[in-house]
Amino acid sequence: MSLRHRVSEEDEILAQINVIPLVDVSLVLLIIFIVTVSHILTPSIKINLPQSARASGMTGMETIDIVISSEGIIYLNDEIVTMKELEKRVTALHQKDPERTVVISVDKSTYFQRVIDALDLLNGLGIAKLDIRTIKGN
Repeated sequence: MSLRHRVSEEDEILAQINVIPLVDVSLVLLIIFIVTVSHILTPSIKINLPQSARASGMTGMETIDIVISSEGIIYLNDEIVTMKELEKRVTALHQKDPERTVVISVDKSTYFQRVIDALDLLNGLGIAKLDIRTIKGN
């Protein structure tokens, strides 16, 4: 008898799948997914908007979003920019699509001169469609 056809009890193949590593990997992926989704769904810039009796909603429209935080930091579409960068980038975005509305969200405790500077810049660029975001009050 040849050695190739001999199968001893030690050489038998176990036909079982070990599911413990699969469960471990699945749980780790689930935890990563939960943490990632909760991070994505929370707003990245926290501001306290002023109240208005007739707050308008700009949902579903392509907009250029400018946010001014309580510290006076300016964000353009969730990126921190200086006033010079704001001018360059808004000019480029406005030239690409002049029909887009510029929406300004300002924290109600922001130094007002910063808001006036941003509005003056937008006026100088010839922005015709402008909205100031507020929340609906009592």
